[in-house]
Amino acid sequence: MPYIQAFEAHLRSKDRSENTISCYLRDTSQFTAWYRGKTEYGLERLIELDGVEYKKHLQSTDQAVITINRKIASINVFCQWMYKQGYIKEAIHIEAVRDKTVRQYKGLEDSHLWKLRNEIHRFGNRMHICMIEILIGTGIRVSELVGIRLQDIELSERKGTLKVYGKGNSFRTIPINKDVRKAITRYLEVRPENDSEYLFIGQRGALERNAINLILNKYGDRIHVKVTPHMLRHTLGYKRERQILTTFQEPQAHEKMKVS
Repeated sequence: MPYIQAFEAHLRSKDRSENTISCYLRDTSQFTAWYRGKTEYGLERLIELDGVEYKKHLQSTDQAVITINRKIASINVFCQWMYKQGYIKEAIHIEAVRDKTVRQYKGLEDSHLWKLRNEIHRFGNRMHICMIEILIGTGIRVSELVGIRLQDIELSERKGTLKVYGKGNSFRTIPINKDVRKAITRYLEVRPENDSEYLFIGQRGALERNAINLILNKYGDRIHVKVTPHMLRHTLGYKRERQILTTFQEPQAHEKMKVS
């Protein structure tokens, strides 16, 4: 039974974002791969003790509590769907891990991010607007931002993707939202004609990472907030983790069994 494919169809019927669906499917696939590696039974034989064991397995890894809880939230949605479809006999719900450590938040506060974005848009420099929208819309590194080439961008009226090259010449394809698509389109309308293959260019050619830092520092000084590309990356990462924990939480069945 292709449970994962059917689960994906269910998620898409709820009209969730591609990022949210991708997280659910990745977390669920990791769980099912772990389950198949420990037992000869199919997923229809899932029991509450499997949830207990997998939670302990996650806690034994070097992952942040918020990441573990996001994975647990994904698995809970999957198990709930399996139960409602009649694929498993008992409702399974894994309790989240309590975070007993206090970690320093390294991103921007929502109010500061709002002020920064508004200041950049108000100033009206389309290249700067494109930079901030890509950074807060994708969470890529500043080195990846300056490495974007024109051929790495695919845009259409309703969707778009960005091919990003990371460490070790590896690349990944990221879906981009309408704000990012709009910012890129508007910047390309005024981008100076240049032989450079890179998206962001200045008077001396392709921009380097220190130029991005200087641009962000300028706007940060205007609103009296410290801003770095790394802080923007942390901000988006934190928001995504929280989104997975709080969105798409369907009403739980009354007869569910809570796993401690």
